[in-house]
Amino acid sequence: MDKGDEQPPGPFGRVLRWLALAAGVLILLLTFYTVLDVVMRYVFNAPFRGSLEFTQFSMAAIVFLGLAYCGWTGGHVAVDILERPLEKPGLRWVPLFLSLVSAALFATIAWYSFKEGMATTNRFSNMLRWPHYPFLLLTAFGSAVYAAVLVIQAVRGLRAGSPTSE
Repeated sequence: MDKGDEQPPGPFGRVLRWLALAAGVLILLLTFYTVLDVVMRYVFNAPFRGSLEFTQFSMAAIVFLGLAYCGWTGGHVAVDILERPLEKPGLRWVPLFLSLVSAALFATIAWYSFKEGMATTNRFSNMLRWPHYPFLLLTAFGSAVYAAVLVIQAVRGLRAGSPTSE
């Protein structure tokens, strides 16, 4: 798959794009909130209560909403130090293996985040008193979707005969 050239197919692709769009909207809202907080803090000496918590929760949502689309389109940062050595026929299966290991890792993150979110419905942040579980469930959902993307890419790589996750 060429980085950034191929869009996810069908309904799954629409879901990935909507999740990425939601992450983008959250980035814009967080930017406006931060600018307003800085103005309130330094001009009026009246900062918003819980700004750090708001930023932390927002960043968790931004990362896990956009993760799958970024992975699908190759929008993540990649260092291709091993690109040439992996072109050797004996090593061409390494990227497939790494995609599957990564999928297992993100499936595990999804499972544990889901379990933690369901078990801690009575845990709240200190300043804003926001519950933690919606953000844990969002982490679980984003991780599960990214795991699915990694599996789909691995299967597509197998079918193409050159197993790569990109």
